[in-house]
Formats: sequence, C-alpha cells, structure tokens
Amino acid sequence: MNPRRVSRASRPGKSAPRLAGLMLLSLLLSSLALMSTLCSAAATAADTRSSPVRLTVELEPQELAPGDSAELRVQVLVPTWMPEPVTFPSLDQPGLRVTLGDRATTPISQRVDGKTWSGVSRRYRLTPLSAGRFELGSGSLEVTYASPEDNSPTQQRLTLPPVTLTARLPEAAEGLAPYLSARDIELTQTLEIVRAGKSGENGEQAQGQKGDDGDADDTENAGDDRQSPEQDDADGDSGPIELEAGDSVTRTVTARLSGGSALLLPDLLSATAKEAGDETAMAPLGVYPETPRLEESSDGGTRTDRVTYVAETGGKSSLPGVSLRWYDPESDSLAQAELAPIEVSVSAPRAARSAEDWSRLVLGVLPWLLGLVLLVSLTAWLWRRLAIGAKVRAHWQYHQQQQRQRREASGVAGLHRLKRSLDARDLVAVRRHWEALEPHLDSNSEARARFANRLDALCRARLGPDREIAKPAAGFRDTGGDGGGDGIDNKESLWQRLAQALPSARELASSRPANRQLAHDRLTALNPTAQVTRRNA
Repeated sequence: MNPRRVSRASRPGKSAPRLAGLMLLSLLLSSLALMSTLCSAAATAADTRSSPVRLTVELEPQELAPGDSAELRVQVLVPTWMPEPVTFPSLDQPGLRVTLGDRATTPISQRVDGKTWSGVSRRYRLTPLSAGRFELGSGSLEVTYASPEDNSPTQQRLTLPPVTLTARLPEAAEGLAPYLSARDIELTQTLEIVRAGKSGENGEQAQGQKGDDGDADDTENAGDDRQSPEQDDADGDSGPIELEAGDSVTRTVTARLSGGSALLLPDLLSATAKEAGDETAMAPLGVYPETPRLEESSDGGTRTDRVTYVAETGGKSSLPGVSLRWYDPESDSLAQAELAPIEVSVSAPRAARSAEDWSRLVLGVLPWLLGLVLLVSLTAWLWRRLAIGAKVRAHWQYHQQQQRQRREASGVAGLHRLKRSLDARDLVAVRRHWEALEPHLDSNSEARARFANRLDALCRARLGPDREIAKPAAGFRDTGGDGGGDGIDNKESLWQRLAQALPSARELASSRPANRQLAHDRLTALNPTAQVTRRNA
C-alpha cells in the first residue's frame, strides 16, 4: 500500500464539511439581503400610496453666462385640494440673485389617470452675478392637502431634487474683469459748480448742460458729455474748470444699461478716483463720494454715482475719466464707452497784503478821500455863510403858523378840540369849546340847533332841570328825544347822542361864506371911522 496515495485520498474528505458550511453561510446572507430589499420596496410603495403629492422641478436653461437669467419652475400637485398655501424655499445664496415676478405663484390643474389634480406653480428668476456652479436642491417646501380618505388636513415636507445651474464666461469675455453683459450702455455726466464767493447762505449754484452740438448754455457749467459705445474718444474740447479756494464741483455720472442686469454695473467714480494716482494727483481737491443710486427695469436699469470735489489749495488737477467695457451677446464681442478726464485749475488763496500793496491801495483811495473832505467843508461853509439853515427854519415856522391860523379861522381846530372833550366826557370843556365853535356855524343851521338841543338835554340831566345854555332855532324839531330817567345808562346814552350830533367838517365848510360876511359886519359896526367918512361925504 502506497502511503502517499492514501494521504491524497484523505484530504478531500476532510475539506468537504468546510465547503458545505461556506455555501450555507452565503445562501443565508443572500436570503437576508433579498428580504431587506423586498421590505424597503414595500415600505416605499406604502409611503407612495400614503402621500400622493407630486413635485416637479424644471430649470431652463441649465447653463448660461453671468448676468443672464434662467427660470426655475416648481410644480406641486395633489389629488384633492390645498387648504393652506404651500411654503416654498427662498433659494438665496452668494453670487446668485433670485427674484419673483408679479405673478410668480399661480394655481394649476392637471389630468392624472383620468382624474383632475389641483396644485400650484412658482417661477423663480435666477441671475448669476459671477461664473460658477449653483446647487439648488437643498431647499425644502411644506405642503398641506386634504386627505383623499376623510378630507382631513395632512402636512408633508418635501425636498427639492438636485438641480444645478452653471454660469460660464463666453470665450470672447474671458479677459473681462469685472464681467459685464449688456446690449448697450450709455454714459452721461453732469457737473454742478458752487461758487463760495457768491451771495447766499450756501453760495449761489451755477449748473448747466452742454448739448450734443457742443454749445453751452448761458449758465456756468462744464458740460454734459454723452458718449455712445461706438465712439472711442470722449469730448475733451472744453477748457479747464476755473475754481477758487472754497468752490466745489459735484460730478454726477450715470450709466444707462439695456439688455442686461444693472446689478453688474461697477462703481463709476470712487474706483476711478482711487486708480487715478496717489494723493498728490488730487492735492488741490478734496474728494467726497456719495452713496450710489441703482434703479432696475425690465430691460436693464441705471446706476448713478456722485462725487463732490472741493477746492482746497491752489494748483492744477483733473477729474479722472470713466471707462466701461462689456460683453455684447448679440455680436459676441466686447464694446466700450468712455468719458474723458476734465481738467481743473484752482487759484491759490490770496495771501496777506504786502507793504507795497498797501501803499498802492492808499495812493489809489487818498485822492477820493481828499475830494470828499473838501466837498463836505464847502457845503458846511455855504450853509453858514448864506444862513440857509435859518431861512429854511424860519420858512417852516411861518408855514406852520399860517396853517394853524387857517385851521383856527375855519373852525376845524375848534371842532377837533370839541371832539376830544366829548371823548373825555368833560362837560365843562364841551361847553367852552362849543361856545368858541358856535359862531362858525350859521345861526339858522340845523346842525347848530341839533347839537345845542342835545347839549342842553345833557346839561339838564347832569346839572338839574333849571339850567339852560342854549335854545333851539325856531321851527327845529329833534326827533331823537331825550330819553327818560336820571340813571347812568340814560346819561351815557345822552353822551352818545351828543357825539352823533357833532357837526361835520362839511357842514362847517358850508357855513364859511356866511361866517365871513358876519365877521365883516361886526368889524364894520366896531369901526366908527368908516361911518364918519360916509357921513362927511
């Protein structure tokens, strides 16, 4: 018997149980894997049957250039209805501008398996501001719908499926920094000059615009230069701006963009001012930028930058030019718009006057000062020599005296005194001034009789019924009546009626011819010389 052959035959017999065990173990593992797969599929089918919400996401286009816009449409459908609105994600992330239109969210309906499902659709407008990849599948939304079994409100949170938006630079714009895409860009600038030496609280502002033909308006301005993208050179024919220390220039540059996003417009003035050079280049001017103003529209928008330059010291400088380069997708090429620099000349502030300046000033003013002193001295000498002052004063006094005599002769002065005594309620003064004024009125005058009657009634009420100072003219009838009683109110009424009966200046003037005749008769009666002369004749 060969021992080597016996050993070979015994080896397979020992390894058979081991192989059988391995095969049994692999079969057991395969059975477990199959059972887990079937269980997960059954669970998934159960979830699908319990949550019949359908979510659809569409992105068009999925690849575009920075500045262009893509539309992301999210649709949610349920077999019943939605008692509450769907909560959509915001999708905001750096470098991506997400906006919603006027009717971004709208209700929809769709036929599914012969039944009408209702839902809602939302459209997002996505605008990448730089090149890169933007993942949009991280957002989640919450849906509330009526259960198909019992119409009870059921809530479910869904996650957006993975969606990628890619922004790539066009080949023609690979060297463009910063990237700017538009169909057309127009640059406009306006300069407003404020003179510190003008009158006013803040100085008088002079501003204006230069038209396309280059003719400036009457107001002081540095021009409004318009440059189209096809032109390479800016309008630099206008001369430098002449300023003095304290003056200021406000430069307003507006970029009007069409066929793109105005958000991509860069800073127009602050960046150019920094890139213009070191501080010595702007030494005569102080730079004070303002906050830019951005306005968007459906086709583009505008960006307005303002910088105020204040003249501080003397010297020459220039407002830096503005240059914009952008990519035109219609022509697949780069375009450019420019505004030329503006030269500025600042006059140095006047220093203290030197001795030579003061001597020149004194020599120029001295002849005028001497002439003024001589003119004043000559006028004073003539005033004293010719007694002009005394003559003027005497003429003025004589004129005042004549005026007083005319007022006394006409009775106007007496009438004013009588009125003042009536206002003061002084009965004694009233009687005295009335006796002086009475001869200036006709004896048969109704105004004279009316005032005398009412003055008599006042005196009777104040001094007693036995006092009588005047009698009415024959035929005069006072319709006013004296009133009854001796009370204070009755006396006050008598004072008021007496003031109403005061003769007017017109009645006094109508009695002047009779007064003059009366005065002439009285003088004739008192002049015996005239009678003797007539008698001797």
